[in-house]
Amino acid sequence: MKSTLARTLLAALPLAIATFAAPALAQKAPIKFVVPYPAGGAADQITRLVANETAQILGTTIVIDNKAGAAGMIAGEIVARAEPDGKTFFVGSNAPLVINQALYAKMPYDPEKSFVPVAGMGKSPLLLVTRQNLGVRDVQSLIALGKKDPGKLTMGSASSGNITHLAGEYAANLMGFKVTHVPFAGSAPAITSMMGGNVDIMFDALPSSMQQAKAGRIVPLAILDTVRFPALPDVPTLKETGFGNAEASAWFGVVAPAKTPAAVVNELNKAINEALKKPELVEKLRNIGAQPMPGSPEVFARFIADERARWIPLAQKLGVKAD
Repeated sequence: MKSTLARTLLAALPLAIATFAAPALAQKAPIKFVVPYPAGGAADQITRLVANETAQILGTTIVIDNKAGAAGMIAGEIVARAEPDGKTFFVGSNAPLVINQALYAKMPYDPEKSFVPVAGMGKSPLLLVTRQNLGVRDVQSLIALGKKDPGKLTMGSASSGNITHLAGEYAANLMGFKVTHVPFAGSAPAITSMMGGNVDIMFDALPSSMQQAKAGRIVPLAILDTVRFPALPDVPTLKETGFGNAEASAWFGVVAPAKTPAAVVNELNKAINEALKKPELVEKLRNIGAQPMPGSPEVFARFIADERARWIPLAQKLGVKAD
């Protein structure tokens, strides 16, 4: 009798294991990262590199969905309204999670309540670049040109409210001249327009500007960081040119719709952090001008809070408006 019972239990064991495993297997369905900027820019490049490694760790597919426009708020609204089921995530950055709060009276989501932070992915210092035929090759020459005809210099950005907009206004203010802001739907089209001679200067993240600068298609004048960037050793920091510690970075991380289960958040956080430890990914990020942003969901949440405390008052002080 006992032998028959034992055989029955053993025969049922594989079915029991499969039954308990089913929920975990169900989570291996493809997930989506909604990127608020078009292909080719810093957000897109960093996201694709990190997502590729993360997907392998999770054993699933991560679909990159570029939804550009409205200073990142189109993509933000899509994810804010998505079901909190672990299938849809937002690649948040400076503008849609921070700076837009200072520029727009109404937003289609609440940056602080509509999302739960998951993990940072990467950040990149901004590089001051000019079009090749502007006729300047250093910061002092740019300042002289800017002061000669206040407001005549046009400044491209990845969008209104983007860090390339606000940090540009901040740095120009430090240097003592005014610019006319020209927003684009992402860094890549802004840099392309600059190479075509349509805008004069830009404070851009390295992934979308460094290779063009190294190729001589645009002119790099200064980097907004505390140290020079290794791949551009001849480009000084803005501080070296005499204008204080004007540090600014474009950063990108993953957030989920509010009420997403903690288990889902922690699983994705763990996978992203594991990916960011891989030497080959670190090298790929550095090659495009970015560095990893590892840490827990709490660490990423504190980082975003610190960014709000810094940039929102500065935007208000400078009187930066959405275009």
